This record gives sequence, C-alpha cells and structure tokens, in this order.
Amino acid sequence: MYHKIYLDSPTMWWVTVNDFYRQMAELSSKEVVFLEDYDVNNPNQVVITFDGVYKNVLQYAMPIMKHFGYPFELFITSDYLDKDNEFDSVEPNAPFTSKEELQELVANGGRLQWHTKSHPNLKEVTDRERIIDELSIPEDIKSLDPAGFNWFAYPHGEFNDVVVEETAKRFKGAVSCNQGNDSDIFKLNRLTVVNETSLRKENIACIIASYNYGDFLIEAIESVLKQTIVPDEILITDDHSDDDTQLIAEGYVKKYPNLIKYNRNETNLGIVAHFNKAIKLTTAEYVFFLGADNRLVSNYVEDCSNVLDHNKDAAIAYTDYAFFGSRAKLTHQNFTNEWKGAVILDTFYQINFPEFDTKEALVAQIEKRNCIHGSSMYRRSVFDEVGGYITSKKAEDYNLFKRIIAKGWTAKKARNTNLEYRQHNIYQANNIVGMQLKMMHYKKMYEETNKYNNSTYFKISYKIYKGLRFIKYNYKSPLRVLKAIKGKLFK
Repeated sequence: MYHKIYLDSPTMWWVTVNDFYRQMAELSSKEVVFLEDYDVNNPNQVVITFDGVYKNVLQYAMPIMKHFGYPFELFITSDYLDKDNEFDSVEPNAPFTSKEELQELVANGGRLQWHTKSHPNLKEVTDRERIIDELSIPEDIKSLDPAGFNWFAYPHGEFNDVVVEETAKRFKGAVSCNQGNDSDIFKLNRLTVVNETSLRKENIACIIASYNYGDFLIEAIESVLKQTIVPDEILITDDHSDDDTQLIAEGYVKKYPNLIKYNRNETNLGIVAHFNKAIKLTTAEYVFFLGADNRLVSNYVEDCSNVLDHNKDAAIAYTDYAFFGSRAKLTHQNFTNEWKGAVILDTFYQINFPEFDTKEALVAQIEKRNCIHGSSMYRRSVFDEVGGYITSKKAEDYNLFKRIIAKGWTAKKARNTNLEYRQHNIYQANNIVGMQLKMMHYKKMYEETNKYNNSTYFKISYKIYKGLRFIKYNYKSPLRVLKAIKGKLFK
C-alpha cells in the first residue's frame, strides 16, 4: 500500500521516486494483478494499491508502472477530490487528484475502488445508517470507471463487525492494513510500503576490486551509484595498492556509511585469494565483481538481477560488453566477426556474446571458448557449492564459471545492458578524465576544512594533470616537450 510518491520523503508516507522504481523492479519476477484476479493462495501474485489518491501518483508513479506494464488499484475518498490534505496538520501539503486526473490514471492501467466519502474511522462508528452512507458510491463517481468499485479499503485500516457485514453486501472484497489477515477476503491485510521496504527475496552485492587503479576508481564507483537499482552492499576491496585507492575509498565510505565498505589487504594477495576474501566480506546472495578500471551501464544491476530472479536454474547472469580507451579498436579487431558488434562514435567497440537455447549448447561453447565475462552476476550459494575461485591455468572467472556449469547450473544473458571494459594506455584521454574526477573528489573532501587550495596533493596532482595534458597534445613533437621541460612551463 502506497500513499504518496515524490522526489523526496518528508515523512514515512512519502516514498521517493528512486525507491519506488526500485520496488517496482523488484516485483518483476512476480505476477502483478488486479484485486479482481487476486488468489490468496498464490504467493507469486502481488497487488499494487494507492490510498488517497494524490496528484503525485499521477505525476511520478504512473509512468513507472506503465513502463513495467503493471495494473494498479486506486482507493478514492470522494470528499477529497480536487482538494488537498490541509486537514492533516502533521503531513506536508499534498493535493488530491481531480475526476479528470482519475480518468487519466484509469486509461493508463489503474482501476478505481472505494475508500468512503469522508474517511472516518469506521471502527468507532456504530450507527448503521451512517456506515451505509459512507459505503455508498455516488453515481457520478461510479461512472469514472465502469470496471471498478468492486473493492473497499477500510479508512485507517480499521473496522467493526457491522462495517464488515455491510461491506460484504456491497463489495467483492475489502482490504485493511493492520486489523485484518491473509485469508479472509473481506479483511485482507496490506503491506505499508516505505522507502526502506525491499520487495525482492535476494539482496545484491557489488565488489569493486582495485590494485593501483586509483586513477579510474571514481568512475567505477559512480557507475554503481547511478544504477537504476543500487546494490544493497558495495565493497571496495584494495589488494594493497600504493596509489590513492585508499584515500578515495575512505572518502566514499564517509559519504555513504550505510552502503559502502572498504577493505585493504595488509599484503598483496593476488587475484584468487583477494577475490575469495572479498566474497566473505559481503553477505548478499547475488554477487558480482567490477574491476576498478571498468564501468557499468546504468541498468546493469537491474537487468542482471532480473535474469536470476526469473530463471531459478540459472546461477550466472552475463552480458555483452563494449571496449573503450585508446586500445579498444585494436582489441576489438582480435575478436571473430560473429562476436563483433557496433562501433559507437569511434569510442565504444561492442562485443556481442551468444545466447543458448539448450544447456548442451552452452556446455559446448564453454569448453571451446569463454563467453561469460568476469563481472557477470552469480549466486553466492552456487559459488560456495563449487568451492569459489581456485588457482588454475585458466583465468579465475573462466574456471569458476566452467565448474558451475559442470555442476548442472546454466547461465542466461541479460540482453539490454552492458559492461564498459577499459583498454589501458598511459596517455589515453581517459587518464585525463580520471585525473579531473579525482581533483573534483579531493576538492569536495578538502573544502570541508578549507585546505583544498593549499594542499600538497592538489598542487602535485595539478602539475601532473597539466603535464599529461601537454604530453597528450604534443607527444608527436619531442623537441617541444623537451623545450617545455627545460623552460619549466608546468609551474
């Protein structure tokens, strides 16, 4: 049960747009139905309901539900139409919908239901005539939705025996939010949804692994924070870097203390031991690694988790990826034509991995050549089942995925998202971008103590930035570079 959907959340009754989108995405593996079609014995069915109904439901919630193709129920109180909630001194002001706006909601997947005329607490009303009057729907209201008004929502979620008796004479069912149960069709309880509510069974962990990738780390972290579905856990794990990985990571932990954790190994463990340790530092069932030099397209987490939600026999959700960076074109050329995808703006070089209709086809491909990249999302329980990462002649992720598939599990592709896979070169433009991002990151950190402009790190970083920029545009003229160094142009 929802009340208000808005950009921010002044009280518990306001769910933010971002959290509402996340919650709707979490329902994608469920069957979302109207109350008319709801089966109390089917745990996979879900009904989305709104009480009120406020204009912000039309403005913010409806487009999201339309995106997912979900039906939804709207319980209206007729005396509130086209007014606001000034009667509620605790809540910030919020206008209710008009009749015309209710019709727009109906045209876009909604169904109108009844919530009384004036919203009294019917548990405290014993006069039968007044109860009947509150349950009676005016004809001009009823005409707004000929398919609706078969269900009733008790105001304040409360009722007495007379109310239930009269409700049963007029409606096919009724819902509460605290006094009912999960079986009586006239006393069905609803979940009151708040920002923190999670509607998915499995949590998600993203592990950002870094070894001297401080130049790129900010881009990697920001690509995770900008996901349509942000993971429940983000671990930045550092294999004893000697660059500024620790400084950047600790800055993000300070900013997002309930979301981001940081691990620094006391010694360099190497990939296998490092990755196995990192897994143990998270708890979510869905896990994926992101190299600190790579990035995610914004729907990566949403689409990969949906694949695992919808395919219980799949232990791995993999995607295509796109190379970027000055060596991207060269790396792209090394792939067979059947896997080469589009080249976008001479910047991104797409690799399209195959999908498989049968388990046998997947096994045959994996035996021949890997098509599941190391940032694929997988189930922790299956990772534990096969013994995690191990040292072998094959790449650690390739070896892991082969063993998972050999155990009888399958892998499914998330079709509409991408990993962005950086191809390194010390003088590539991406290093300049990384330096700029780091400077902005440190600026925010130091501004709090007014030390930014005088910090030694800024002065050194700025000189390095200017130097790299100069070399980028002049590396074909070595005499000019030498002259610049001699003339101390980088002061």
